[in-house]
Amino acid sequence: MHVLYVSHTNGVHDDRWIEAMRSSGCTVTPLRVDPEGREAHSRVMSLTTELGVDIIVAGPLTTCTSHLVGLDVPLVGLSWGFDLHEMADDESNSDLSWMVGLAGLIVDSEPTRSIAEDLGVSRDRIELIPWGVDLDLFDPAGPRAEHPGLPMNSRVVLSARSHEPLYRVGDIVTAFERTRSLMNDDVYLVVLNDGPLTEEMRAGAGDHTLFLGRVSESELAAWLRRSDLYVSASETDGSSVTLLQAMACGTPVLVSDIPGNREWVHAGLTGGIFPLSDVGALKQALTTALSDADVDESIDQAMAQVRSRADWSGNSPRLTSLLRRVSVA
Repeated sequence: MHVLYVSHTNGVHDDRWIEAMRSSGCTVTPLRVDPEGREAHSRVMSLTTELGVDIIVAGPLTTCTSHLVGLDVPLVGLSWGFDLHEMADDESNSDLSWMVGLAGLIVDSEPTRSIAEDLGVSRDRIELIPWGVDLDLFDPAGPRAEHPGLPMNSRVVLSARSHEPLYRVGDIVTAFERTRSLMNDDVYLVVLNDGPLTEEMRAGAGDHTLFLGRVSESELAAWLRRSDLYVSASETDGSSVTLLQAMACGTPVLVSDIPGNREWVHAGLTGGIFPLSDVGALKQALTTALSDADVDESIDQAMAQVRSRADWSGNSPRLTSLLRRVSVA
């Protein structure tokens, strides 16, 4: 089976989907397209004919899949979580009839599956595949990160999302700076990743906030093991991979109160939740989480949940099953 994988990104998540298909015996040709969709349809049409493509897998839905409707090859949409939320919230986006014609749709959470059904996609065409975690890498056992800017016994609050408005990393920086006066000098905020808001956030940060840029997956695992708390303030998510990675590493988690997070984080049981975009509430939640000396039970429950539902090696074969069903339909 020859699959054309179409995306406007070229990152670790793309690599995981491509590797999953190749490991199941598919021939996969990746194609990166412009997020505005310029010439995407003609380029894909040309490649499907030239290469003898059997199936197209394309995502995000808004920037890739929607531009490829009407080709003769079966089209499987790959939702990135945020795309379905955007489509559901955008009142001006009234013509979504193309969604109904997809040969299949991959979603990563129950909330996004519900949105897809509300938009008219038949349930039997939707495959729920949590993006999942490499449990061999993201495990409490293993190396712990070190950095010359961190004292040996310091405590670490970790942020790892991209520095874009959607992820509200600035809320975390602001809340941490406001909380600093209430904490001992041994607490630091480590901000991984980068983006258009990096310099703005750096300008508002103190000497206990470290901006360390992008890291590899193995380095991320080491930072999660080193951290006392992982925080995400995202406006929209399906199943956040970084959240699942943190839970798999035994790191306590504190996340914004949105549907994608509520599927995995249950307040007081598997982590903490704060109201979206409420910096004051986040400040209080940070203070509470860092003073909680009895987190072992919630860590154990979080790890058990990830191991039972978010094992990438167990979830990824569902992709192959979907492609086989589509190919014979």
